Amino acid sequence: MPIQWSEQYEVGDTRTDLQHQNLFDYVNRIENLIEQGKTGQLDRRAVEDVFIFLDAYVNTHFAYEELCMALRGCKVAQKNKEAHDKFLQLWADFNREHTAHQVSVAALESLHALLADWLTQHICKIDIALRKTA
Repeated sequence: MPIQWSEQYEVGDTRTDLQHQNLFDYVNRIENLIEQGKTGQLDRRAVEDVFIFLDAYVNTHFAYEELCMALRGCKVAQKNKEAHDKFLQLWADFNREHTAHQVSVAALESLHALLADWLTQHICKIDIALRKTA
């Protein structure tokens, strides 16, 4: 089931919200790839596009969000940085075990579950603190 962006995820910073919406879109793309893979039609180029996006996203978005929180004196800035560092480690571990050209449907299912849960939980519990500083 696709995860849907809604106002509950808005943090009050337009750029951050747009970046989050983009990640929601990519998490849903992974779900579509899983469905393709179950029929034996997994588009490896599309998987590679998702991996490239995620590599860029975790570096650019995390840095931007951490800067926003630091500049605005957000009380959860350190907690946010720690959560980002933890996710970066999870992503690095996943990348060590899987490549876009060899990833299994089961691994994509694990990645999808990790991203969907982490994304919605992280935004609602940590990123939402940006609202108070906007």
